[in-house]
Amino acid sequence: MDIKGITLSSAAALLAVSGAHAADAVVVAEPEPMEYVRICDVYGAGFYYIPGTETCLKIGGLVRYQIDVKDTDDGWRKTATARLKVDARSETEYGTFKRYIELNFANNGSDVSTLAIRYAYFELGGLMVGRNDTLFDGNLDGEFDKGGGTFINQIRYSFDAGNGIAVSVGLEEEANNFDYVPLVTGKVSIVQGWGTLNLFAAYDDRFSEFALKGLANIKAADALTLQAIATYESGATWFGLLAPYSGYEWSAGGYLKYAVNKKLSVGAGGQYFSGRHVGNFVTGQTDDLNADDWAVGAVVDYKIVENLSAKLAVNYNDGDSYPLDGSFSGFLRLDAAF
Repeated sequence: MDIKGITLSSAAALLAVSGAHAADAVVVAEPEPMEYVRICDVYGAGFYYIPGTETCLKIGGLVRYQIDVKDTDDGWRKTATARLKVDARSETEYGTFKRYIELNFANNGSDVSTLAIRYAYFELGGLMVGRNDTLFDGNLDGEFDKGGGTFINQIRYSFDAGNGIAVSVGLEEEANNFDYVPLVTGKVSIVQGWGTLNLFAAYDDRFSEFALKGLANIKAADALTLQAIATYESGATWFGLLAPYSGYEWSAGGYLKYAVNKKLSVGAGGQYFSGRHVGNFVTGQTDDLNADDWAVGAVVDYKIVENLSAKLAVNYNDGDSYPLDGSFSGFLRLDAAF
C-alpha cells in the first residue's frame, strides 16, 4: 500500500472512532442566572440582603480626627480614630434577630495604635446579650457633663409596655472573674410628644451601695431643646460619675440646645457636683473627699456636607478638687461617616 492509501485508511479509521463516541461529547451547562444584591428597606436605609439568605446586612463606620487642648498641656493633642460597624438583622417567630459589632481603632500620632471592641451583642425578643453600654448610661448632649457608666458585658431584657413606655432590667459584670454577684440595673423610658424622660437605678454589691439618675429631654420649641439631669449615689459604685467607684453623692445640671438652621446648632449648660467620694478597697468602705465641684461648657455643631460634621467644644471645670485654679479644656472634632 502506498503512502496515499495509508493516509486515507487512517483518516477513515479516525472518523469511525469519532462517530462511535459522538454520544459521549461534553455538554456545557447554561450559566446560572446572577443573583444581584437586593435592597432591604425593612430596617431603614443602607441594608442589603446577604445573597442566598433572608438576613439583611449594613456595613458602616466612622473616620474621626480630633484636636484636644487643655491649659495644663504643653501642646496640641491629636487623635485619629476609625470605627467599623456591622449590623445584621432577620425576622424570626420571636421577632427581629439583631447582631451588632463595632470596632474602634485609635492612634494619637505614635507608632502604636489601639484596638477595642466597643459593641458585640445580639438581640432577640427583647433579650440582649453581649458587650454594650451599661443600662445606666445616659447624659446631656454637652461635653462638660458626667452621667456615670461605660461599656460592660451584660444580659438585659426590655419590655415595651405601650403608650411610649418601656421598661428594662439588666445583670452586668463589673470585672472578669471577680465574683458571682452581678450588678443589677433598671431603666424606665417614657417617650411622648413633649420629649423624653429616662429614670435609672442600679445596685452594686461590692460596697452594698446604689445609684439613681433622671434624665429629661424637653422640646421647648421646634428649634429649642432643654435637657436636665439629676443623680444620686448612696456611696461608691461602679456607676460613679468620674470613673468606676469614683463619683459624687449627688449632682444636677442642664443643657440648652438651639438649632439655628439645618446645618448649625449651638448649645451651652452646666452641672454641679456635691460630696465627692471614692471606694476604699482595703477597708471596704466609701471614703468622703469633702469636695464640691462644678462645670460649664458650650458646643457648636456644624454639618459641612452629607456625612461630614464638625464639633467645637469649650469647657471649664472648677471647685474643691481644683485647689489652685479652674481648668479650661476643649476640642475640635471632625467626623466623616459612611
